[in-house]
Amino acid sequence: MIKITHNGRPFDAKRFADELRSHAVEMGMQAIEEKARGAAGSIVDPETGKHAVVFVDRLPQNRVGIRTSGSPAFARLLEKRLGVGVGDVTVMGVDKMAAEPRVYLAHASEDKELVRPLARYLMEHGIETWFDEWEIEPGDSLRQKMEEGLGEMTHFMVILTQISITKPWVAREIDVGLVRLVGGTSRMVPLRVGVQVGDLSPFLQTLLCEAIDLSSKADLAALVDRLHDVSRKPALGSKPRYVETVPAGLEGWSSSAIAIAQLLAKKSEHATSFDPMMQPHEISEATGIAPTDVRMGILDLRDAGLLWQSEAGDLSVAPLGSLFVEFDASVMPFDPEQDAVTIANRLVGEGVEDAETEQLANTLGWEPRRMNSAICYLERAGAIDARHSLASEPWRAVCLTAGDETLRFVRSRS
Repeated sequence: MIKITHNGRPFDAKRFADELRSHAVEMGMQAIEEKARGAAGSIVDPETGKHAVVFVDRLPQNRVGIRTSGSPAFARLLEKRLGVGVGDVTVMGVDKMAAEPRVYLAHASEDKELVRPLARYLMEHGIETWFDEWEIEPGDSLRQKMEEGLGEMTHFMVILTQISITKPWVAREIDVGLVRLVGGTSRMVPLRVGVQVGDLSPFLQTLLCEAIDLSSKADLAALVDRLHDVSRKPALGSKPRYVETVPAGLEGWSSSAIAIAQLLAKKSEHATSFDPMMQPHEISEATGIAPTDVRMGILDLRDAGLLWQSEAGDLSVAPLGSLFVEFDASVMPFDPEQDAVTIANRLVGEGVEDAETEQLANTLGWEPRRMNSAICYLERAGAIDARHSLASEPWRAVCLTAGDETLRFVRSRS
């Protein structure tokens, strides 16, 4: 009698299938995590000029969550690099608070007539406002209702008047606001109405307590902008021409990564992978970049999947096809994306399913360098099937096959 075992146990087909499935899921999750971290490692935060920290968290139902300590601009670049939707990368410390302000309006009961128009103004301008006379009904627990309002707020706003600064109840509310401010769970917005800073408690004097005229439309509008996180900082103008800027479309790349990629793109004869191959010291000499910065730039490009690096002692590097897709437009007299659209339009418009690469290039009047870059773009976009051959030099592929993906690519750019 033959007994079949698996991992030292009697073979069970269901358990074996479950283990295979679990292993496949684990491999897939690891691949997603590596891709996310690699893409993140290749992006420089446009607001700080530094690499941001990225966390890839495993979620139920075989999903992942991506969080970053970087800026919202960094998150958008990472989403673009990963090909995910806007908002799929969460910015830590910048949550819904900024987009959906909820104000707890603390004041003295004697100032009700003064404060009521302010509460209405805030509500009319998209700011959910906890105002006691709207929230507390007869028979309600005053303490419970106020605790609910304080617990849900994103901004603790207190109206400081000659009356309210003497009220013990308002002082207790301010204490709660200060605790939440220190804990980072809400912001504090103390507003002075007819009160000098010197009249305030020592704690409040350490905070920015702005004076406000509640009858002034300009003051109220400025307050609403502040609550909605509309910056009072003037818009950033263009840099002087003599200041080096990052080429359009390459935001998020470090200056060293850009210089290295552009050098390789310029030196490539046919825009095929491993053309050219260079050593780090050669790149440093050609670009004038310090060796340590060359290493960092290589790491950025390698983590993004655009660069191959030898594990041998010379650490030679070479471009992968995707590097030309990303950087050709900044150094070559053509744009791979526009050329890719031209090829796809021709294939779809003429109903061609299979096209010989060399013949198509001759029809378009393109050299291999330009044709190969466009083919790489189409492959990276999943818009064509390209048949490769070891004897296809100088072409990246010998034949291009159009399909439904090609049609979708064309329609999405119509």
